[in-house]
Amino acid sequence: MSRAPHPLEEIGLPPGGDGPITRPPPGASAKIVALYEYWRRIAPGPGLLPGRQHLDPTDIPQLLPYVWLVDVAGSPPRFRCRLAGTALVSAGSPLRPGIDLEDLVAPALKGKAMSEFCFVAETRQPLWFRGKANASYDKQIFELERIHLPLAADGTTVTMLLCLTVFYETTGKEW
Repeated sequence: MSRAPHPLEEIGLPPGGDGPITRPPPGASAKIVALYEYWRRIAPGPGLLPGRQHLDPTDIPQLLPYVWLVDVAGSPPRFRCRLAGTALVSAGSPLRPGIDLEDLVAPALKGKAMSEFCFVAETRQPLWFRGKANASYDKQIFELERIHLPLAADGTTVTMLLCLTVFYETTGKEW
């Protein structure tokens, strides 16, 4: 079975390159780029992160089905789903409000998956990814693309993640 072109391959970087990708690369989904640009626009000032209070769902109605929110609490941080968009639910995502994210990931992948959430919470930087899913889905999902964006009520301390996921079929077509 052939695989759809991967945006990192299109720009000459190997999938899972040397370091984290903290902004959507060329070829990233238009939905991901739109959310990233919106997140940047709503920041309350230079060097400050936007918080949940800055988000207005009426600004991004076309993206809401793909959006999920994650609460960040404690030290070390724990991650709990607050909201899961309808496109994720339709794809069979196990994300549901109130579920701890580490409970959704296979044990062999748990360290990697949780380190991605920790990276965003600790560095206050976004994290972009395209590749195989770390969780199982009911529908046939070949690949996914996602971005995790940090939110901070006080502009500094990350208390929530704004995330968006796009699913792809084997043809590379968005699901």
